Amino acid sequence: MTSIKIRNIGPITKADFELNKINVFMGPQSSGKSTIAKICSQCSWYEKNLLLTGGEYDFYSGLLDFHRMDEGYFSDDSEILYESDWTIIHFKGKVAQTKFKKKVSRYKNLKIEFIPAERNFAATIPNLQRYSDSYDNIINFLTDWMSFKEILTAGENFSNPLKSIDVNYKYDTATKKDLLTLPNNKTISLQLSSSGQQSITPLLVVCEFMFTTLYSQKRNPSPAEKKHIKNLLPESMKADYDWIIKTQNFHHKSNNNQDSELLEDTKEKIWNKIGLSTDYDFSNVIIEEPEQNLFPETQKELIYHLLNKVSNTDRDHNLTLTTHSPYILYALNNCMMGGLVKGNIPADELDNFQSKSSWIDPRLVSVWEIEQGKGTIRPIKNNETGTISKHYFNGIMNDVMEEYYDLLTFLKTDKNEG
Repeated sequence: MTSIKIRNIGPITKADFELNKINVFMGPQSSGKSTIAKICSQCSWYEKNLLLTGGEYDFYSGLLDFHRMDEGYFSDDSEILYESDWTIIHFKGKVAQTKFKKKVSRYKNLKIEFIPAERNFAATIPNLQRYSDSYDNIINFLTDWMSFKEILTAGENFSNPLKSIDVNYKYDTATKKDLLTLPNNKTISLQLSSSGQQSITPLLVVCEFMFTTLYSQKRNPSPAEKKHIKNLLPESMKADYDWIIKTQNFHHKSNNNQDSELLEDTKEKIWNKIGLSTDYDFSNVIIEEPEQNLFPETQKELIYHLLNKVSNTDRDHNLTLTTHSPYILYALNNCMMGGLVKGNIPADELDNFQSKSSWIDPRLVSVWEIEQGKGTIRPIKNNETGTISKHYFNGIMNDVMEEYYDLLTFLKTDKNEG
């Protein structure tokens, strides 16, 4: 597993954790959830860029510029230690140092998508990209949304997979408008729809592309990747690599199965030789506050949908969420409990559970609470079952209901007035 240690960055004073298939960081506003999510994203991208291009860019500038973290978050005591199967990245003060580890397995390229809490901008302001003089995680998400939606709705409408939001989405390339078709067949502009629609539609479209559509698209490596890979290869294999690039370019169209098989076989030889591949193998999606502007029932459906997309595939997709909604945790807990007991449920009763297609082994899920005022994190899963402890949920509800019960003692009824 990949491990991350964070010290003295923004509101986080100490956070040590291992990244899992599903990662959830729970906590109040301003507790440091986004700080952790941005560091996870930055470390993953830095490692990817390092291994695929051989180049090291300024780790600190990436946090400031792309992830819009304030300089005041950092001091001489700030530290990040990231360790995977391939690299160790040690960021201290404002400088990152990298150490390569002995390769134990092939590094598989991943597509990283950071979905910021400010994603509503994508749906509310048309042509937002022309107002930006910089490139950060909001503009990156906007750029992907602009590209993905056109590909995804080129042949047909995108049907919202959540039953509580029964609409179809379409990007009209002629008018360059985002359109929603309601159950009564009326069409409205996404820009003029509800805040919930504006939040959930870009999120669902981008996630659908990231977890599914992306892998039907051809990908050519960047110029920096091509140069680095050719430098890693012996002279006897460089011509093969040139042939791969020529054959798989975006304009090449071949229906010859033998050509396709030869292409894949040649790529396997190249990847095995250098210990890494530039083809996308899986996606790593990081979502800030998926519950934004959503009714609790819709929050539940969204978690079921995301876990279904991440888990029901041979690809080793990863999902990281930040949230302050207990409904997100309730839904996640249903999926983990289902994964735990599915073998005990009679076949004729399986369809009684809405979460059935999203059940997941609890060992693939990690959930941490950020302790407000301390800047530390703690796991909140029960060691015995692997699900979130009922005591944690009881604590949340008690905090909400305690004042109600205190006030209830002053309620006067006909019975106690006499």
